[in-house]
Amino acid sequence: MGIYHTTTLNPDLTSINFWIPSYEGAPARTVSLSNPHMAAADAYGNIYIADKASHSILKWTPDGLIHTLAGTHVSGFNGDGPAPANTLQISYPNGLYVFPDGTLYLLDPGNHRIRRVDTSGIMTTVVNDPEPRWAPSGRALWVSPNQQLIYYTHEFSPVPPSLISDGAVVKQWTPSRGIEVVCSRDVGFRNPANIAVSPIDGKLYVTDRAEEDTTRVADGLFRIDGPEQRTRLTGNVTQSKASSGQPALSSFIEQPRGIAFLPNGSYFLCAHKGGDVWFVDTAGILHRYIQGSGSGDTYLIVDGQHPPLTSKSVISQPRSVTLAPNGDLLVVLNDSGYLLRVRNAAPAAEAANLVPAPGASGGLRLGWDGMFGRGYRIERSSSLVNPSWSPVTAVWGQPAGQTTLLDGLPAGPEAEGYYRVLPSL
Repeated sequence: MGIYHTTTLNPDLTSINFWIPSYEGAPARTVSLSNPHMAAADAYGNIYIADKASHSILKWTPDGLIHTLAGTHVSGFNGDGPAPANTLQISYPNGLYVFPDGTLYLLDPGNHRIRRVDTSGIMTTVVNDPEPRWAPSGRALWVSPNQQLIYYTHEFSPVPPSLISDGAVVKQWTPSRGIEVVCSRDVGFRNPANIAVSPIDGKLYVTDRAEEDTTRVADGLFRIDGPEQRTRLTGNVTQSKASSGQPALSSFIEQPRGIAFLPNGSYFLCAHKGGDVWFVDTAGILHRYIQGSGSGDTYLIVDGQHPPLTSKSVISQPRSVTLAPNGDLLVVLNDSGYLLRVRNAAPAAEAANLVPAPGASGGLRLGWDGMFGRGYRIERSSSLVNPSWSPVTAVWGQPAGQTTLLDGLPAGPEAEGYYRVLPSL
């Protein structure tokens, strides 16, 4: 989806908010996005979009329509909740994290907050960061499967007379310890973009676009190896420009901005100024997946085309990549605001060996073998004669050799019936 605009800026150089009331419930492909920064999906086929300049999180449902999930389309703050998410103001949301069941976390940098929207649409504030110099930016947000650990980043406001942000910080939050600094400004981050945790080593990976660094020295993908410790994983500006077949470590990728891991530790990486979407295999070798440009608002992909698309530039300025629970790749592009979905061509990740058992707290537990990094939908029917299956929840599959467990289902007559586990839509 996306509509080209000849300009996306107001006279004061702020981004235009294209949202109008008639967009609510309209076909998504007829809607103008407003400087979107990220998209992610749940296991039911819904896609969520952090639409920064319309101060909202939009929900693109499987019937092709668009709805406002969170925010009022007006920047501001009118409370922490709990309240319906579409009644609470948010400001310049540019990062989100979505669980298979539709639980959503969003970065609300204009209000120095991280919000949570539950599956019934109620929003609460989880993190209220008191840092007074947090500039209204962020983009980076990751939440652990048990929702007990959050990583995020923010920049510091410029120190006058400079107009350039005064560096950036990587932080974490836990319920027991609150906000803690992982990497201070002294580590050298300038303009962190998307972050992700590797399924292989469990470490945090941070892309740094370093937009305002004219030397390009700060551009790169980095692994966080401990407090105040980072390791560069893409080449620096003195090394050769990225090309297929080269090691990522010795290849300069200009303004890397998005990262998304596959279950085996390989990953997709997109570069805002470089313009390309790359696939980096488990040996660290680059493969150009979609060729793009670092300028303009280009989108030349025809429905039905599937990468690799490398004969000419067909996109521009990719700003995030995420993997949906069904394995689809979601790419958000440029200021005009295009959202590209690359369908996963592999067979659906079916569940196997479904086993019910008593739960740890007296309810019902379901266990099955699935694929790590894929989402699974659980449904229930009271009968197999003319069954009427209703959704129960959706969860992530566990690593190979580990049984995926769903605990806490109700006990007694409420739990009686038949259950099935299905792959994500």
